[in-house]
This record gives sequence, C-alpha cells and structure tokens, in this order.
Amino acid sequence: MNKGERARKTYDAEASKKAILDAAEALFAEKGFEATSLQEIASQAGLSRGTPNYFFGSKEQLYTAVLERTMARSQDLLTLLREQIQRPGASAKESMSVVIGRLFDDFVAHPSFIRITEWEALQGARHLGNLPSQLQVLREAVKILHEELDWQGDAEQFLIDMVALCWFPMAHGQTFLKALDIDAQDPDFLAKYKQHIITLLLERGNNGSKED
Repeated sequence: MNKGERARKTYDAEASKKAILDAAEALFAEKGFEATSLQEIASQAGLSRGTPNYFFGSKEQLYTAVLERTMARSQDLLTLLREQIQRPGASAKESMSVVIGRLFDDFVAHPSFIRITEWEALQGARHLGNLPSQLQVLREAVKILHEELDWQGDAEQFLIDMVALCWFPMAHGQTFLKALDIDAQDPDFLAKYKQHIITLLLERGNNGSKED
C-alpha cells in the first residue's frame, strides 16, 4: 500500500467514525440509549450493520464516545476561560462574562446534547454521572475559579447556577416557555436572555475578589 492509499484509508476511516458518531448522537437524543439500535445508527450513517461495532466495539462504548465528544466542548470552554484570564487587564467578571455567553451559545447550537442529558437523568444517569471527562472538567473548572480567578464565593454553587440558567430555555422551550408564549428559538429572545443571565450571575459578584 503506497502513501496515498494509506492516507485515503485513514481519511475514509475517520469519515466513517464521524458519520457513526453524528448518527448515534442524533438517534440517542431522539430515542434514548435503550431504544436505539446499532442497526438504526448504521443505516442513518449510510454504513453496514457491523461498522459501528468495528470502530467502537459495542453500543455502550459508542454511547460513551458520543458523550466524550460532547465533553470536549466543555474542555474548550475551560481553554477559552484561561485565554480570557491571561488577557492584560482582564477582570474575573469580564472573563466569566465571555464564558457564560459561550456556554449558552453552545447549548443553543447543540440541542442533541440537551436531549441526551435529559434522557440520562430519566434513566438514572448510569453513564454521564460517572463519565471521567465530565468529572475532570467540573473539578478543573472549580480549580480555575479558586486558583486562577481568586473566586471568593462558592465556586460549586456558581457553576450550578450558570449551567442551570443556560440550560433551562433549551430544555423547556416546548413546556414552560411555550406556555408563556415564548419562542425559545427566537433570536431576540435568545440575545436578551443571554445578557440577562450574564448580568444576573455576575451581579451576585465574586464577593471579595481582587479582580472585581
């Protein structure tokens, strides 16, 4: 096999893996883990029945790979936060304002993650609750708040509040917000709500922070 053939084979393998992950994420979001079959995933990805097993080993391992891919975006948020902290003259509130906005935008852009997590909650969080990458991201986020931002408040509570506020309209656009005649996908609503939660979270302040 020459260099060109090896490169093409590698590209085809990566393309197939991405197609499987994309199909799996969409189906797990729509139907949940239990009700989704590997056959459905393979069909939606345009591949043979055995291909998901070939690349991922089992449905559970594929599901974990889907969750791990979503967690990579959370790691990107931590990278962004560190970049913001390192800007000359940046305050804790300015840095967190950027990250809160990016987290909200990420939830808006990835409704499948919201749905998969809701399914997880209904099924006892058997996978996501113990996912090593999620535990790592959350612990790292708390560490950054305390050690790099000199966050004087309750860092854990701040993270809970931030995720909850960003999460709610994406998870309950068709329940609570619809009853209030609010379109959760309306750009004006999204822009107004994002600014609202940034203000709300940061008005509570980083009490005692040297960076305020």
